[in-house]
Amino acid sequence: MRSASSASKLWPGIGFVISAAVLGLFVGGFLGKASVAKSDGLAGAATVLGYAVLGVALGAIVAIILARRMARGLLVRVLLVIGPLALIMLGWSTKRFLDQKAQSDEQWEQEQERMRNMKPTPVLFASLDGAVDPSFALQSATRALGMGMVSPRLEPGVLRFYAMPDLDQTPDHAVVSDSLVFVQGDYHVEIAYAPPWFVPAHLKLDYDLLLMRATTVALHWVEAEVNSTDGRTMWISRSDAGVVLWQDFLLSVVAVEILDPSANPIRLKPLEHAAVLADGADALLKPLAVRGDWLMVSTNGLADRIVPTGWIRWRDGEKLLVDYSLLC
Repeated sequence: MRSASSASKLWPGIGFVISAAVLGLFVGGFLGKASVAKSDGLAGAATVLGYAVLGVALGAIVAIILARRMARGLLVRVLLVIGPLALIMLGWSTKRFLDQKAQSDEQWEQEQERMRNMKPTPVLFASLDGAVDPSFALQSATRALGMGMVSPRLEPGVLRFYAMPDLDQTPDHAVVSDSLVFVQGDYHVEIAYAPPWFVPAHLKLDYDLLLMRATTVALHWVEAEVNSTDGRTMWISRSDAGVVLWQDFLLSVVAVEILDPSANPIRLKPLEHAAVLADGADALLKPLAVRGDWLMVSTNGLADRIVPTGWIRWRDGEKLLVDYSLLC
């Protein structure tokens, strides 16, 4: 008689345990999400997952114990309550996932369709002919310096811009605001489409050159100045572009020129009171090393009988004190 009663409770018991485990998954996940901050990043995601797994385990264990002790009638009545609730929660989470995936797929399809329909058209930007654009030099003296430069991958495809993403999320879940479309031209990659407000700091695609100032750097994101005339910024995925900090960027340029030689002459050492070697006016100086706010430059060709290297200040807080040449 006891074995028949146990057999009659088998399937309701299995359904009860599964339903309790599903409810434990959602309850644990909710408690985990409530206990972490957005700034916790990947550690926060791991915490939420841990809470969810713990909820599944506790729900299943408690359900097994209760199923063994409850009569079949009571077990069936409880299952009729929590079973549909578990199905509703599973259906809701599945629908939410599919909606997000459909939205992402639709955006991707729209970008691909736009790419297929686009033909390379002339895009007018300030270009670079071997030296820094004079207007950019003026902006450098008045605008916040930022972190460095953003350099997108110059290959056929789409560079997506985002308005203000959740920095705790990866770009896969963010909404695209606009984009650049790159296509392969006869000799180099060309821009087939660009937003009307896109005015990068430097653009010369026949030299594989497209640079924007980096104002903020995060784990998955970089905020780039996409309009060098009005300072407008957008966010770009770190996987779509490289970030070069100012110290490394200055060491990669062909030459630098002091903006105010009288206030920032070439000194023997990286100190404000060090001896002055030369004023460096109208001189193109080759960068050799960086130490804090100071830049070591070659003094060869400036004058006879001076040491071969000297130091200049390359920044003053958020102010850039030098121009630079990217091309010979």
